[in-house]
Amino acid sequence: MAKRKIGVGSQKTKVIEHLFFKHWDEQSQTLQQSLMSLDDVADAIRDCNKSYGSNLSAKNPANFMKDLMRGVNASANWPEAVAKMRYTAVQRTGSGDVFEFIPYLAGQSEPFPDAFKLTDTAPRYPVQSISLPLVTKMLGRSDEAWLIQTAVNLRVVETHFAVGSALPILELSHLQMSIKLRQTEIDALFFGLMDTDEGPTHVIVTCEAKHYRDPFIPQQIVNQVQAAFGATDVQIVIPIGLKAIKNTGFYVTEFEAVKRADAAKMSDLTLASHAIYELKPPVKGI
Repeated sequence: MAKRKIGVGSQKTKVIEHLFFKHWDEQSQTLQQSLMSLDDVADAIRDCNKSYGSNLSAKNPANFMKDLMRGVNASANWPEAVAKMRYTAVQRTGSGDVFEFIPYLAGQSEPFPDAFKLTDTAPRYPVQSISLPLVTKMLGRSDEAWLIQTAVNLRVVETHFAVGSALPILELSHLQMSIKLRQTEIDALFFGLMDTDEGPTHVIVTCEAKHYRDPFIPQQIVNQVQAAFGATDVQIVIPIGLKAIKNTGFYVTEFEAVKRADAAKMSDLTLASHAIYELKPPVKGI
């Protein structure tokens, strides 16, 4: 019998569907294995290549989920059969893992909902970009590293907590970019001091950066919060999202601060404030 070939755009989708139903128990209606390892993904790629005549490479399964979860088509790229079972997935890095199937949250209607879209009702604040050297602006790109570098150089996050947030932040300093932890990666990390009823308290701000076409994925930000508690001894973490607005600047979404005691059971995000920061003059790549 001839192999039924599928298009390149459907190949990864087919691998995910293969993995899901390989571990789905029809009798109990449960998933017997939810966490997929490097070996699991590589084996599934080879199996689907044989079954469907596709030609995906099994050499780098660690990056398997990246393209699927990026952009406005993330939900459309997800297997319809798996979505009907009300399962989505989150990336799991470290310890030889790739991703994990997880059930939809209550009220969730698609695999990767864009729950925190840019909205024109957000307040707007100007941010000068004259301090960026012209030679730096000439090399501007649209990747996340450039977004973070620009935001750090122009102190966009510090500006947000000074004018766009309700939290009484007393001090904020950028620590590091692209922090790769065992279970996740944090695009930028900030260390601050916040006024509380108990007096000035140290806080960590985690930042997830996105290209203007890419939606925020709540589970990624939740993972960052939990990882930050695991890597530090602070008692409060404030998660934020930073998205480029093409030819304008940045959209900052600040989510409710999380206390250490609540981190383990955290499963979703609540928007605390948001704002648009317009770069004047505009910066290439943003």
